[in-house]
Amino acid sequence: MSIKTKASIAALVGTLALTGVACGDSGSSDSNASGAAQSSQSGDKVTAIPSLTGVGTSVKIDAGTAEALKSLGVALAPVGTATFEASTSTITFPITSGYAEIHSDPNTKPGYIQGSIAHEDSGFSLTAGSTKVELTDFVVDPGNSMLYGTVGGTPKVPLLLLDGTAVKVGSDGAGNVVLEGTVAKLTDTAAGALNKAFNVTALKAGIPLGSVKLVAKGSPSTYDAVADKTARISRLEGKATNVTLDAGTAQALQTLGVAVAPSGSAKFDTATSTVSFPITGGYAAIHSDLGYKPGYIAGTVNHEASGLTFSKGDKSITVTDFVVDPGNSILTASAGGKSGIPLLSLDGKNVKVSMEGSDVVLQGTVAKLTAPGAAALNSTFGVTDFKEGLPLGTVRLVAASAAS
Repeated sequence: MSIKTKASIAALVGTLALTGVACGDSGSSDSNASGAAQSSQSGDKVTAIPSLTGVGTSVKIDAGTAEALKSLGVALAPVGTATFEASTSTITFPITSGYAEIHSDPNTKPGYIQGSIAHEDSGFSLTAGSTKVELTDFVVDPGNSMLYGTVGGTPKVPLLLLDGTAVKVGSDGAGNVVLEGTVAKLTDTAAGALNKAFNVTALKAGIPLGSVKLVAKGSPSTYDAVADKTARISRLEGKATNVTLDAGTAQALQTLGVAVAPSGSAKFDTATSTVSFPITGGYAAIHSDLGYKPGYIAGTVNHEASGLTFSKGDKSITVTDFVVDPGNSILTASAGGKSGIPLLSLDGKNVKVSMEGSDVVLQGTVAKLTAPGAAALNSTFGVTDFKEGLPLGTVRLVAASAAS
């Protein structure tokens, strides 16, 4: 593929952050990528954690806010895998995936701590009488100081503003990175929605929910941001990741009597046998150092509140909330109340990059069943036909970056 202008390179570099395999040459990692955030000083050193696997984000509930909720007759309780420690009034949400990097240059935009940290299958509920509101599947965007969540089936709702004025970055005895001291405050959107749900006016934007302590587990690496000429896209939005089902696999499923249908906000085009999963957020970093580990394209691409249901008779399994980890060429999912299941490996050796207006397109990656994915399907339907490496289909990803 021939790229003739620097403008073309700048537009295309954003797409590289979303593919599961290195493609093109180091010249494609232009540091002037549209929508990318850059370090502001040549001395910036970055500590990156390419693939987060825990531990959790904890919020110690503000005493004044707890008293205000009590006076309104509103009770707060953990949901899903979240836990609550009554003695310290602390609720903890397990980290299920993500990418994080900490810059030594405090002037880095949009913030010196960047990334996207997901907490699938957990959250909290607010209940008053017969009214109950659940806020789940939190995604922390530290660069833009915001926590998004799913409310009533709607993902990426801006719920909490993260005030990191007094944040401290350190480590614990287990070698985990610890961020402590951020204050989580209700956004206008969250305050308005809760007031409407409970028919009150007492909840205001800026009310502190509590202080946040984030403990992140992963394998950090350090690099020079400018020497590496790393381009970053700090907030990913839409459009969607589309999978055209492999004809052979579709026929095999039909032979087995297993039907595949979209779940949640996913859509299925029967004419092309293509299922579409909306992109709800994420973070991407592109390293000019092709030896960067685990891969020079790093980050996460989130697809909350959508997925696939496989069914046969009265047996079914639904896999949802897909997270693409391009650095490790893997797609994880939630199923049966368990998140972070490695469902598909992403073979991008034939991926092609192109443009559709201002949107960037990746096409040609093949999604294949992992061993755990095959085992889950075999167990559900009592068969042995699903094998590791079975192609689910070909991936076409169309993405845009949000303004930081």
